[in-house]
Amino acid sequence: MPKRFVSIWFRHLLTDWHELQNVSLKEKKFVLAAAEHGRMVIQAANPTAQRDGICAGMVVADARAIHPFLEVMDAREDLAVGLLRIIGEWCLRYTPEVAIDLPDGLLLDISGCPHLWGGEKPYLKELILKLRAMGYDARGVIADTIGAAWGVARYGKKYPLVEPGRQKESLEDLPPAALRLDNRTTDRLHKLGLYRIGSFIDMPRP
Repeated sequence: MPKRFVSIWFRHLLTDWHELQNVSLKEKKFVLAAAEHGRMVIQAANPTAQRDGICAGMVVADARAIHPFLEVMDAREDLAVGLLRIIGEWCLRYTPEVAIDLPDGLLLDISGCPHLWGGEKPYLKELILKLRAMGYDARGVIADTIGAAWGVARYGKKYPLVEPGRQKESLEDLPPAALRLDNRTTDRLHKLGLYRIGSFIDMPRP
């Protein structure tokens, strides 16, 4: 049986959860922050804060220079794992094989499952719509490989269903980071002018 996988990306996993616990936060700009080297650094920002240019990795003091009334809450180190475990257990109704993909995703081996929902399209649609109805900004992609599903889910603007054997085509227009490369490698590729996977995917490895 050909393998098929779903990568689910929760774009605002932690801030979505906080908004579910406190509905009033949806109207506010807020971030989750933790101490790093003596400074408070943002770990996650809700969409409202992101629209003002506030993002993960920023120092809280710099973010407050942009938005003085920014609400800052302590980040919980174990929260993502706990949330993904709970959501992953819920996903077992769609496949018996679910894995946590830190920091903000799940991986599902769906081989042989979608026909029970009438095919991959209705299968994925129901899964993602139900996760969104739970309050999570979820995005999912089906592909032959975990890597292709992961990359397209996070960086693609099309191909929610990557047809069998077409993972290379689905990745060609995406940035190198879609290959799950480390920052050092992606920086080197950018310095060489390689901003698309299609620019180097057929190059000899050496």
